Amino acid sequence: MFFDFIKRNSRKVRKENGVYFASLVISIVAFYVILSLGEQDIIVYLKTVESDAVERLLLMIPILYAVSLFFVFFLVYFANRYQLQQRSHEFGMYLMMGMKQSKLFVMIMGETLWNGLVALCIGVPISLFLTELISLATSRLIGMGIIGHEFRISWVGLGLTVFGFIVVQLLAVFILSFRMSGKEPIDLLKDQKEKSQRVLSPVWSMVGILSGAVLLLGAIFLCVAYGLAVLYLRSLDYRIFALILIIGICGTFILFRGLGSLIGAWVKRKSSSSTGLFVFTARQLQENVLHQWGSLAISSLLILMAMVCFAFGTSTALNNSATSSRTVDFTFKGSEEEIVSALTSDKLAPYVNSYNVMELGNFSPIDSETSENTAARTWSGLEEAISKEENSEEKENLLRNLSMNDSPYYISLSSYNTILTSINKAPIILEDDEVAMYSDEEYSYSYDILRTALQNNPTIGIGEKQYELMSTLYTSNVVADRAITLSYALIVPDAIYDSFIGRSQDPWLWNMTLNAEFIEEKGLMQAMYEVEQLMNTFGLDFESYLSSMGRQLFYTVAGSYTTFYLGIMFLIIANTVLGINFLMQQRSTRHRYSTVAMLGASIESLCSSARKQIWLYFGLVISVSLVSSVFGIWSLLTAFPSTTLSIENSMVVAIILIVFIVFELCYIWMIQRKSDEEIKKFKEIE
Repeated sequence: MFFDFIKRNSRKVRKENGVYFASLVISIVAFYVILSLGEQDIIVYLKTVESDAVERLLLMIPILYAVSLFFVFFLVYFANRYQLQQRSHEFGMYLMMGMKQSKLFVMIMGETLWNGLVALCIGVPISLFLTELISLATSRLIGMGIIGHEFRISWVGLGLTVFGFIVVQLLAVFILSFRMSGKEPIDLLKDQKEKSQRVLSPVWSMVGILSGAVLLLGAIFLCVAYGLAVLYLRSLDYRIFALILIIGICGTFILFRGLGSLIGAWVKRKSSSSTGLFVFTARQLQENVLHQWGSLAISSLLILMAMVCFAFGTSTALNNSATSSRTVDFTFKGSEEEIVSALTSDKLAPYVNSYNVMELGNFSPIDSETSENTAARTWSGLEEAISKEENSEEKENLLRNLSMNDSPYYISLSSYNTILTSINKAPIILEDDEVAMYSDEEYSYSYDILRTALQNNPTIGIGEKQYELMSTLYTSNVVADRAITLSYALIVPDAIYDSFIGRSQDPWLWNMTLNAEFIEEKGLMQAMYEVEQLMNTFGLDFESYLSSMGRQLFYTVAGSYTTFYLGIMFLIIANTVLGINFLMQQRSTRHRYSTVAMLGASIESLCSSARKQIWLYFGLVISVSLVSSVFGIWSLLTAFPSTTLSIENSMVVAIILIVFIVFELCYIWMIQRKSDEEIKKFKEIE
């Protein structure tokens, strides 16, 4: 019978605290998704390619798990404190009717445990479904296909999710219920007194009179932090980062400390022309801000961190596409005889689409003096064109790299055109006095300034002649992965290549592409993995695009999974703290609502007033976070130039933003519903 009583109370608690219960379910889902990372298809594959890096990533998971438990503990503690305070009169009645304090303690712990089990029963199936959905989506995106997918349950992740969640809940509620059950019935039966207005210190009172001086001071701090972040964060100096962090945090706290006085001044100006419950709504909001400015600042910082995490995770996922730089599938090193023999064998021939020699080499005159003159003559026209551009760090790096590249590589036009044709790009057409510029993708930071300089068609020297550079910069990789990395090279007509390189160097690199039908049948990763296993039996020296794909996938997983996870946790905690803070403040001032109702205000108008307060309450926090996030994300993209959000990926970015907005609207809607329920309890008016 006592167990049935606990179940009924638990059902009532879940119904009355839907926001908190929903946060618990989302936390369970987030826990399992990150803890099951090692069992997802993408990680199982990466273990065969980047095993050391993956092991280091998986070692970070327990740290993320421990940090998350720390945050969730305070979330549970804070939410349950509100919940138990709300039921204090109920607990006092139980003690008055003869319930022992020890039994009250057991009842509270039992309700917590039962609600935790219900949350797990809801959250775990959602977690399993979501992880399978993520695994299927990533398998499809990276080329493994559904054939390469296997249903897996991470039993370790599931066990840690259940254990950690239950322990955190029981520990937080144990502390609270121990205090609650130790109180006398008379203390529990007393109605909670209205929170009195805090007495400000003389210093703060003087500043408050200055109508927003505190707000201005906070804004100045934030502007200084924004400026430092935009100008100096790209240097990645930890001292600058610490300074920006300290100034930004202080500015946020001071800003919210001053918002109360600003709202008060605004209400004073508008009160004479206001109607309805305007003054009541504004004064309630003002008191909320004055009493809760610390919590508001913390919530704003958490939302800011969540938005930066989402931006970084989205950028990492979009800019580390697994197929963004694929030109050829395999590159071989060795003699023509052994390579051609293997590729035309019965084992490999069915999988091979085409293979060709990659003709590239560098020409270095024997005489050192002639070599120096040739190098200076080679890049002189290009360096002159670059020097005319605006001064920047990229410009200095580019000029320095060109000056050090005293023996540039030449790539034969026919070899490079073969690569372009294989990836469905138009071949290069060069005149007799024309050459093209090539740069590897690793040097993409100089692309913009180099492309601008090429628009003027500068001249370069090869041998004793001058040649004009095409206005197009070519960046499609000449090999499968890292057989050779060319910072800057020249694509030259075959006749020029043969005259300088062809007779002095034998070809040493061969490229091969797989059959398109085979890739379509198996998926890119499965097809390449299968052929790679066959090639190992021939003892060839080769590299595969599979390695490049593995590194890029690892960066994607490490950068996006972990940051998305942290972003979700920060967002859950910030919104739950905001919502519960508002409801606690509303409950502590419930007599004001009753008084206003007795004076003639309808319940509907009171509910409308509270809804406006919630919109403004959340809006203040989110707006400050949005402004800060603009500069935070801007600084992030400046500090990490590779993390750029291109126009082509704007749809994905828009979806992330829409999800964030929907998430916030759902939280606000849930808090408004709970607020309406509380107001309707104050007084029932027909």
